[in-house]
This record gives sequence, structure tokens and C-alpha cells, in this order.
Amino acid sequence: MPAFDWFRLFPDASHRLAMNLRPGDAVGYWRDSEEAVETLAERRRWLMEHPERHLGLLPEGRDEVSEALAWIMKVLGQPESTPEHAAMTLEPDWLVLSGDPARDFPVLGGAVVFPSGWALEEKMGRPLHEVHAPVPGLQQALGASISTFLSRVAPLAAWERDNWGLSADPSLNHHPARPLKRLDAAATLDSTWVRLERQFVTRLPVTQAILFGIRVSNHRLDHLAMLPGLASRLRQALETMDETLAGYKGITAAREVLATQLALA
Repeated sequence: MPAFDWFRLFPDASHRLAMNLRPGDAVGYWRDSEEAVETLAERRRWLMEHPERHLGLLPEGRDEVSEALAWIMKVLGQPESTPEHAAMTLEPDWLVLSGDPARDFPVLGGAVVFPSGWALEEKMGRPLHEVHAPVPGLQQALGASISTFLSRVAPLAAWERDNWGLSADPSLNHHPARPLKRLDAAATLDSTWVRLERQFVTRLPVTQAILFGIRVSNHRLDHLAMLPGLASRLRQALETMDETLAGYKGITAAREVLATQLALA
């Protein structure tokens, strides 16, 4: 997997919500990374402890989920898999949405073991605008663009985009039921992680369903701040993020102190 472009994720500009889609690499996205052994072991642990939180399948989405998993396994050169097996053996999380824009692309199934503060069990069967509703400003800024893109994306055309947040721990599983430490005014660069989400989107040719992938990794903020020129961009993103969005992301209490430290990095 190629080195990640942090300067693309943190441009020299004020923070704003943006789609920032780019052509994707399906094989590169879905194949195992160098951390696969540890990541897959953690996936299996959470799926065995709380399957109801991390794997969801609606009866009406059986064909769509089957096509999605068959396509992923074909991309990887592997035999077809059940949803339960795929949830444990694929590194990225995956969601399958109906491809019907008239229904606003409801969630039909998925395996989300490493959510960023949201619960799959609460999203099952819901249309996309309801899935996105908790994110302040997202529907207003990008809702129409997202719907247009999903309506027009060509079958098997691979697209990727990135998203980020900050956390006070390097845990991959941020399900809201877990009592995780929150960022506060005592945050430091070496105790804060950038939570990176690499996302993948394609349309399936038979059912026309949308396959959505989420690959999560954590990166210590002090390490990223050492990259020449990146600390100022990280600080700018923190300082210019909308207040309500910063609150949703759990950044508000820590962003002033982190921005100050980034200015000195």
C-alpha cells in the first residue's frame, strides 16, 4: 500500500466539508496491509464479543450483500465468502446500500467493527440522509452532491476519499457503547491520534447496490507534526473547523491547546 499523502488530507486552507473524491484502486484498497495479522485478530475478537453491534444484514438486502462480497473476493482472487466470514477476514469495514435514489440509498447490511463513534445497529434500513443527519452541516454542504454522485456512479468504477478525526486513544473500535477516554484540555501531541478513514465506493453491476468501504488507522499527532510543513496545516484545520462540527468530533476541549503545541512544533 503506497504511503499516505497527508498534505492532500490537510490542505493549506481553512477547514471545510468536501467530498474530495478521486479514482480508486480496488485491489490496493481491499488487500491485506502489513498490519493485517493484528487488525484481523482484533476484528475477530469484537465480532465474537458483540456480533449484534458489528454485523447487520437485512433480509431484503441478501442479494445485494452477496453480490458485494462476491465482487470483493473476485478482486482479491479468493473464493466467495459468507457475510460472517468476510466480516472477520477483510481488513476494511464494509457497508452495502440500496442503489435506489428514490429511497435515498438505505443501508441493507454491513460489517462495521471499527466505527468512529456511531452504531451500525442504529443505521440499518435507514436512508442516507438519516445516516448523515448527526454530522453538523454535512447534509446541507454535501447532501445533494453525495446523492448525485451515487445516482451516477458507473458500475465497478472505483472511487476513494479520506476523512479524519482526533482521538485520545489508538483504539480502532470507537463504538459509542464503549467507555473511551475523551480529548480534553490536558491533551498533548504525543497523547493524541489522528484517526484516518480511507473510504471506498463503487456500484455493483447486477443489483445496482452501492458498496462502501471504510479502512481505519491511527497516527500519533506528534509524529505527523514532524513532517516538514504539516504542523501548520494541522493547526489551521483545528483553528478553522466549525464550532458545531468540532463539538461533534469531540475536539472542542482540546483544540486550543493542541493548536498552540502545533504552532511550536
